Amino acid sequence: IRKTLEALKIEGSVHKDSADTDTVIGAGAVRIFRVKTREDGKVRVLPVGAVTLGQSGTELSDTQVEALLYSSEGWFSAIYLNFRAFSEQGTLPNRNSDIYTMFTSAMIDPLPEKQREFLAVMGLADEFTADMAYFITGIPDTKYVLTSLTEQNAFVKLLSNGVTFRFHHMMKECAERAFFTLPQEKQCFYRNRFGLWYENNGQYLYAMKSYGINGNYDALLRVIRTDAGILLSHINSADVIRMLEKCPVETLRKHPLAILVLMRSMFNWRLIPKMMEMKEQLMVSIAEQPEMSDEERGNLLGECDLITSFLMFNDISAMSRLHRSASSQMTRPAVSIHKSGGWSFGSPSILMQYYREPGALKSELREMYECMPHYYKITDGHGQGAEKIMHAEAEFQQGHFNDAHIELESAYARIKDNWQENMALCCDFLSMRLSLCLDTEGPYAFEQRYRELLAHHNSSWINLYNACCAYYFALTHEEDRIPEIFRYHKLSEINLLAPGKPIIDMIENQVYLMQGAYAKVIGRSEGLFGVCSNMHYKLVDIHISIQTASAYKMLGKHEKAKCLLLKTMDAAVPDGFIMPFVENYYYIDELLCECMDYNKKFTSRIAEFGNRYEKRRVGMRCKHIRQKSLERLTEREYEIVGLMAQRLSNREIAERLFLSEGSVKQYINQIYSKLYIGGDTRTKRSKLLNMINGNI
Repeated sequence: IRKTLEALKIEGSVHKDSADTDTVIGAGAVRIFRVKTREDGKVRVLPVGAVTLGQSGTELSDTQVEALLYSSEGWFSAIYLNFRAFSEQGTLPNRNSDIYTMFTSAMIDPLPEKQREFLAVMGLADEFTADMAYFITGIPDTKYVLTSLTEQNAFVKLLSNGVTFRFHHMMKECAERAFFTLPQEKQCFYRNRFGLWYENNGQYLYAMKSYGINGNYDALLRVIRTDAGILLSHINSADVIRMLEKCPVETLRKHPLAILVLMRSMFNWRLIPKMMEMKEQLMVSIAEQPEMSDEERGNLLGECDLITSFLMFNDISAMSRLHRSASSQMTRPAVSIHKSGGWSFGSPSILMQYYREPGALKSELREMYECMPHYYKITDGHGQGAEKIMHAEAEFQQGHFNDAHIELESAYARIKDNWQENMALCCDFLSMRLSLCLDTEGPYAFEQRYRELLAHHNSSWINLYNACCAYYFALTHEEDRIPEIFRYHKLSEINLLAPGKPIIDMIENQVYLMQGAYAKVIGRSEGLFGVCSNMHYKLVDIHISIQTASAYKMLGKHEKAKCLLLKTMDAAVPDGFIMPFVENYYYIDELLCECMDYNKKFTSRIAEFGNRYEKRRVGMRCKHIRQKSLERLTEREYEIVGLMAQRLSNREIAERLFLSEGSVKQYINQIYSKLYIGGDTRTKRSKLLNMINGNI
């Protein structure tokens, strides 16, 4: 470090602040380095503050320090190159800077040709294994090359799992630049190898990218067909359309199954004209292949009917007619729909999607029960349990909690071990809300469920679960537990499928309401009402109307709130939907008293359920606060607290846990200390019991 400071003419000296921090003392006494020694003896130097250069006193800003840390990842040789450029030019280097030329000449050019090409090729990967590197480069001694590179410098790193390698940011940038200097035929060869590796390992997004850049449209369409639109939905729709515009029409028509997947994807993005374009291409594709068997032609046309049925989305009768047509033509399950894929288009509620008009609930439930068996037949059980979930939700909305619980458990049983994560999440959404009304708990703790979903590496499931949790914690008024994507209103950062978006917007509205952003709730309502009207989302409309009435009431606009609440009751009474009102009883209880004459039976039922709901909600919130206050305890200490709550003496606790009475006393003193409980022995135990019972 001293040699580098001298080379850069930085005035001052270096001394230790602590075991892992060095400080540069000079013009301004500015800390710049945190030194970390790795197990292998190599030293990492992390910038943590401003640096004073030369007598002029030029300093790095916080933003520049962050840029330095990103480009160097803390490695001192990279920091040195950045500082040298800064000293000479007065600014930190960017991606087009000569620093990369310096790095290349110092770290890549001196290597043997085989290693240079290896780095250039593998620089395209974010992370890779030795097996992957061997598959792509064909170098027999791949493991030796990687070992020698990791031993020579720290810019090719073996991660802690002992299998995966990653390039340092600067090395990766230089390697990518070196790749583009390779002959074009070599670039194409290696990109195809990347695509094939990713395809064979189920990493379809990476495979699509590699094949797409290479212009290998046959392989690209093959992957699209295999993926069945599951991961394709994570790509920006504009990027997919640009990719298709480059694809020769003749090539596209050779892949009718991929066309079916693209049809469905276009619907998901609400690009209906593009969807119909794909349908026309499918018809031409079938006509241009006279050798196609009648059976396969029937399968393609039947699946086309299945996908076309989505245009009648949430009109169950109209959809069912096309499902029956598809079922009569198809001899195999659909290839454009996998049962492991999403069914509800990102919505956590089935009822909110399919309830179209007041008074139609019974007929819509009957149609759903009649329709779904035909759909299951041609999709290998995709969406299994949807009719049960919709039935359970209907019972819940009417306040029939035990019946809702029975149907919910039936839905869980239908879904179990059937790769229906989307449907399980819809069950979770109802289970969470039902737990605020009934002594029942969902099958997962929140954190455990989240960890299980992470293991799927499917962002759609994470987004859906975040929506479930956002609504639940908005209802319980626990803002700190609302997922950040909703708490900070960053939904624009994720892809939302159009059919599910109104429900997600309604959930975000509930978060805004809980946060006290009443003007925001009202300001958003006009646009949300329009979308609900166009898509026939009547139950979502009811929820948003109550949220908006609540916001008006909280802002003191009493008459507007009352008028909107009465109008909403007109829509809710025919099917007895009380729960949208009950879930917002905290805001509308006073308004409801003034609306008793409208429909005394209906409003009295809301008030009865609302009062019980609020007591339960507050009690559960206190329980969570109480549990949170005990988080700092160890498992053994928490166990002892539980026995103290049963009013067991120290001797009884000792006998129960096979400890000495002295050990129990020591544990209890530690508990009091961690919970900041003071006083004499009797007072401390009393305070602890009050804390456990939620009284403080």
